[in-house]
Amino acid sequence: MSLRNSSVAAVVRPRDQISRQTRLVAATLTLPILAAMLWFSIPRGTWPRVIIAFLFIAAIYLTAAWLLRGVSIRIGRDGLVERGFFRHDNRIPAKRIAAAHIIDVYRGVSTETHRQLFLLDSSGELLLRMRGEFWSNDDIEAIAGAFDVPVRRFADPITASRLRAQSPDLVYWFERWPWVGGLCMVGAISLLALVLIALMSPSSLVLG
Repeated sequence: MSLRNSSVAAVVRPRDQISRQTRLVAATLTLPILAAMLWFSIPRGTWPRVIIAFLFIAAIYLTAAWLLRGVSIRIGRDGLVERGFFRHDNRIPAKRIAAAHIIDVYRGVSTETHRQLFLLDSSGELLLRMRGEFWSNDDIEAIAGAFDVPVRRFADPITASRLRAQSPDLVYWFERWPWVGGLCMVGAISLLALVLIALMSPSSLVLG
């Protein structure tokens, strides 16, 4: 998919299975819980709140699915346009792209790896990152080879912690401070527990 001699833009999109996996995870995590809540809320007369909660969660999921469908990277001879999850366009002129690094990173403690691409400018600043969890290897190779820049391929896979330690400027903030992600998860679970308690409580207790 080299575009060096073509004026036609190409578009790469995240892996198709991401949408399927998202639907499966969402259904697995929410439907059994909501079904149990509905079952126990009917005798208490609080089932309308459970229905409202289900509709709210469904609206969030549908919005997220719509935003995910818009994620893409458009390739042209004059550069790249990365459209992120929240519809923000990151325009990268071809003249700024100075190098491409391709690294295979281990997934957790397993021996399985995911390929990652880092496009850098002449000062080493990160312009674009593609992670194999979301993009196919073919798409990564297409972006890496779309412009006349040196491509450095790291021979041996590395762990995520080593990548974080050696190149902190190339990873996301939540990867640099994993404990922050843990705190956010604890907070989200606590908030969910409070919401479940409120939905299961009789109307007289909730309204005081």
